[in-house]
Amino acid sequence: MTTTAPGAAVVAATALSGCGAATLTAAETGEAVPVVHARTAAGVVVLLASREGVEALGLDPDGWGGTADDAVAELSVVVEAPLPDLTVPRAHVVVQGWVSLLPHERLVEAVGAVCALGDLAELRGQWPDGRLLLLDPAAARLHWAEGCAELPVEDLVAATADPVTLREAEVLARVEAELGDRLVDLVRAMGHAHPAPGARPSAEDASRDLGSVVEVRCVGADRTGMVLRCRSERPWVAVADGCGGRRDGAACAPGCEASTTATLRLLFPSPVADAAAAVDALALLVVGATSGAAACCPYAPGRRS
Repeated sequence: MTTTAPGAAVVAATALSGCGAATLTAAETGEAVPVVHARTAAGVVVLLASREGVEALGLDPDGWGGTADDAVAELSVVVEAPLPDLTVPRAHVVVQGWVSLLPHERLVEAVGAVCALGDLAELRGQWPDGRLLLLDPAAARLHWAEGCAELPVEDLVAATADPVTLREAEVLARVEAELGDRLVDLVRAMGHAHPAPGARPSAEDASRDLGSVVEVRCVGADRTGMVLRCRSERPWVAVADGCGGRRDGAACAPGCEASTTATLRLLFPSPVADAAAAVDALALLVVGATSGAAACCPYAPGRRS
């Protein structure tokens, strides 16, 4: 079975499971309310808002909710890159629908989802008079590296959050501490980078040589693989990020950093189950590549056809 990168529904479901920062905007007034967001095992989005925020949405904070007492609103979740020097947002999920105060019969399920985000006492400290809301989605879209994707609601509800991405910061810290000084040898041993599965062919594919890489940093992780930021000692035309001149066929200015820097995805032989397994899988690839064994080649990001 070929391992492929997570699709739009999985990326969005992961973001809605507690990643990033969320705001809820009331359709009637346009007022934005900060919320803590979570997602139950059944794919239901649960929101924790302050009493004042619930009132701003036009709901009664002392009610028990239900479909007879709801408000039209838009949830926006922005997931930033896990490292401070990577400033481009990883994903932006927008869900439009109806919010209502949590019905009594859904309390246990929703509290479990919210508590999974962190220590309950810490959450109570942030929201001492908080109220739980349910979001009934009507439409959803995802803005990410692949572009903008409209998501069928049923696909979003059915998708399972990526367990590695949910603990991405921990994974990246472990990789840096345990494997950081061995990633250059791993990438060099791969030989060449290939186009992303489904990417449009490029005339420069043949020049994706990894032998000149001098610096590698792991900047992303999910259950299918790792994202590696690589720097080459000489201009790297085929996989350069942000180098418009070379993509148009013109020469780069001397010292152009974009011409020597590229982002590659390293796929695991098969998806892993959790964050610890992701680090173990990368360690096995490092050991295999540096001992001369065959290893899975990374691919360069590209727009899917």
